[in-house]
Amino acid sequence: MSAEDIRSRVYGAGPENDNLYILSSAEFIKGFVPPDYLIVGILQRRFIYSFTGRTGSGKTAVGLLIAALVAIGNGLGKHVVKKGRVLYLAGENPDDARMRWLAMAEQMGFDINTIEVWFRPGVFKISELSDRVAEEVTKIGGVSLVIVDTGPAFFEGNEENSNVQLGGHARRLREILTTLPGGPAVLVNCHPTKNADDDNLVPRGGGAFLAEVDGNLTCWKENETVEVHWQGKFRGPEFAPLSFRLRTLTCGALRDSEGRSIPTVVASHLSESGLEEIAARNRHNEDKLLTVIAANPGCSLAKLATLARWITKDGAPYKMLAKRIVDSLERQKLVINDKRDGIQITEKGRKCIKS
Repeated sequence: MSAEDIRSRVYGAGPENDNLYILSSAEFIKGFVPPDYLIVGILQRRFIYSFTGRTGSGKTAVGLLIAALVAIGNGLGKHVVKKGRVLYLAGENPDDARMRWLAMAEQMGFDINTIEVWFRPGVFKISELSDRVAEEVTKIGGVSLVIVDTGPAFFEGNEENSNVQLGGHARRLREILTTLPGGPAVLVNCHPTKNADDDNLVPRGGGAFLAEVDGNLTCWKENETVEVHWQGKFRGPEFAPLSFRLRTLTCGALRDSEGRSIPTVVASHLSESGLEEIAARNRHNEDKLLTVIAANPGCSLAKLATLARWITKDGAPYKMLAKRIVDSLERQKLVINDKRDGIQITEKGRKCIKS
């Protein structure tokens, strides 16, 4: 017996029974909409995701890489990426996005003049210009992905600590951006709540913002690697964390007014073997610097870099590398960075050397 026959027998025929509150099993499953993935297993079309990480965690670098992969149609590790146009709202720091994009074009080998990624530099009121944005997106044939960098830059409220206003902000982004021609997935770069640790990377606005998105992807940086996963909420199947490498690059087109090269940071996807290689190199550097600190307590970062023979191309001590390794050793309680006595090895650190 069909669902219509059961309904007719139980309720009787007639227009008054066409809009009942309860549905039969057969009627209920008619509402199933198959997932329409942009990045299979991660990003769905017409869904909105927050992308939460601290300042400097690599959100922009990873976001620009995802934009390029979608426009080219290249996979992201084991995840299939469907080719499509991209709209990138560079509200927070468009000059930084320009530099990274120039370097990425040279690194990845795409034609920066023809790749179908469209940018809107600077902040504007999305609610006031939604019709114009939709009109221009229609003219280019629709988009598959919108990246908002960052969500707070486009916040239209007057109290950024108001959970209610931030919840409304998330709803506004969903209503306007996911319904653009093409039905794009929307990725919104967000700052975490104040004093958030690595186990609580949820966007500001707390539950109010989180309730309005379909998932909260997270971006966590450790040395030169970035891990992207999710916390708090994710509508979709579980997926293994994605790993990326951040590299400081220069390129021929990226120069200052005097013709000097300008460094910028870009991301690339890391395979499991690549991740293991970096972990092994970091461990080697940590062991090396730990031995140097034990023999030379209280040294400056420049001196430690010199003693470890970490020198930049122009012959200067590679202080940034030394600082990164010292910070890692300090988190592991193998050294302490005392304001008065400088960098000192701990008893735990000495045991590591002996072992």
